[in-house]
Amino acid sequence: EAAQTKENTRADDSRSDVLFHVPDQVEDAMGQLLRSLTDSATIVRWSAAKGIGRLTERLPSTCADDVLDAILVSFADVDKDQAWHGACLALAELARRGLLLPRRLPEVVPLIVQSIGYDCKRGQHSVGSHVRDAACYTMWAFSRAYSPTILNDYIQEMSEALVVASLFDREVNCRR
Repeated sequence: EAAQTKENTRADDSRSDVLFHVPDQVEDAMGQLLRSLTDSATIVRWSAAKGIGRLTERLPSTCADDVLDAILVSFADVDKDQAWHGACLALAELARRGLLLPRRLPEVVPLIVQSIGYDCKRGQHSVGSHVRDAACYTMWAFSRAYSPTILNDYIQEMSEALVVASLFDREVNCRR
């Protein structure tokens, strides 16, 4: 519901988006936050996701779309679990703030569904529970941010992934 209101407001401001200049300091700050999504420390990734949400909230919708595109690039390399984790946290933050517009869900939902099953082999063990946990949090954020009619096209895919994770994930925090 918040995303619908935000989309209507941003649609009214679409003419002003073309003329909006983002100061270099804001671009530099956003670039640093986006790079911090891949940091080795979880608290840094979480803080970067929060900062991206706060900063994006103050930008016009065309800039918010650019930020979303930059976040989606983090999903390009399957072996970078920290990037996937940071990207999931950032997507959840954008959804919570109504900045992830419903028209972008067809790009985002398949990545989150893929993230719920994320598991990357590293030597004798595998990593990915933090990515799966963040993906579950992202789906929770989606369910809070969007009306059921908006999520209707994705309910089957999302619910199957969540049920499989809740039944079979080896980590208890992902099963919850």
